[in-house]
Amino acid sequence: MQKYIHTTIASFFSWAGNIYDLLIVTYVYPFFQEYLGLNAVEGTLLFALGLIFRVIGGYVFGRFADKKGRKIVLIIGTAGYSIFQALMAFSPDVIILLIARSLQGLFMGAQWTAGTVIAYEKAPKSLRGIINGIVQAGYGIGYALTGVAFIAFSPIMQGIGWRLFLLTGAIPIILLPYIILKIDNPSIENKTKINVNVKEYLQILIRSSIVISGMFFSYYSIFAVYPSLAESIGLSKDFVGLMMTIGNIALAISFIFYGRISDYFSKRKLIIYGIIGEIIGLPFMLPVVESLKIPSIMLTGLLIYLIATGFWPLAPLLIVESVPPESRSAFTGLSYNLGSVIGGIGSIIMGTLIQIYGLSSATLFGNIMGYSSLAIVLITLLTWPKGAIQKTG
Repeated sequence: MQKYIHTTIASFFSWAGNIYDLLIVTYVYPFFQEYLGLNAVEGTLLFALGLIFRVIGGYVFGRFADKKGRKIVLIIGTAGYSIFQALMAFSPDVIILLIARSLQGLFMGAQWTAGTVIAYEKAPKSLRGIINGIVQAGYGIGYALTGVAFIAFSPIMQGIGWRLFLLTGAIPIILLPYIILKIDNPSIENKTKINVNVKEYLQILIRSSIVISGMFFSYYSIFAVYPSLAESIGLSKDFVGLMMTIGNIALAISFIFYGRISDYFSKRKLIIYGIIGEIIGLPFMLPVVESLKIPSIMLTGLLIYLIATGFWPLAPLLIVESVPPESRSAFTGLSYNLGSVIGGIGSIIMGTLIQIYGLSSATLFGNIMGYSSLAIVLITLLTWPKGAIQKTG
């Protein structure tokens, strides 16, 4: 088996585990409230901390990866987020829970940065688009698996059951032997010290960060509460789990599809088409009108939104393909995970609004926040300067 395949497999599953751990907490807010005393604001803060600390981990570990190689950071990141997920599962109080989540975020940022870049660099140039799509498809699979696990654990969530449900997020630690044995540490080309002029890439960094931030703000302000919202509307736990499973499998397939066709078509235009698709699906997955609050319509809207969201793997490539290898991990990690911070802010805002106006208000506020952020992304892409993206090695 060729070495880049091992790299792709390891990066895919490690990223899937990363996302599984990020999003599994959204299923257990009622249990955090019952057993640890969390309110809605603190619950979404918990979610946001995983995103906010990713930007620190992404940049700091990204710089380390640019100097020492991607493999060691992939190992550290995967081990770190798994260990702190286990600590979260058995946190005795809110303080320990929030601290564990924050530290977990650091390692989540490290894993994404190293995994994305190492897979890109090891892949043949003709396959980089689809390889990136496959790796990022780990997002959809990781989220889908939270739905599967929720269905499996829903009958036993009371008592210690919800803690065991969270503990499943520590499983990715078993990937470490595979990463250690099967992945080479790609050498950083031109190891002589090269001073990269940040100003030279400032325009692409700012615009890419706006695109990534907007897509995260829209997505996480919704999905930080979506499982609980769907239940509050009257959908059963099993149907909510089924929705998230089907929707995110579709998302994973869409990631791969977008990644493949990005080898032949403009990434910027593909992202624009994806944004338009999200705009179409949003009011159906978050129905404000009472007559639309039925399972089939919500599932249809969710599928439209998530299939359109398949453009996500292309957004980091706007940076990866525009900066030199000597700064690739640091710049990509900073921009992508900065977007996560904005997404985290969106989830906190949503949590605050829910605390004030109730969970049912999330349908209205989700549409407002979603449309506002997607409009900013669309304007940024439509005004993108020609020739801003230049391929690097």
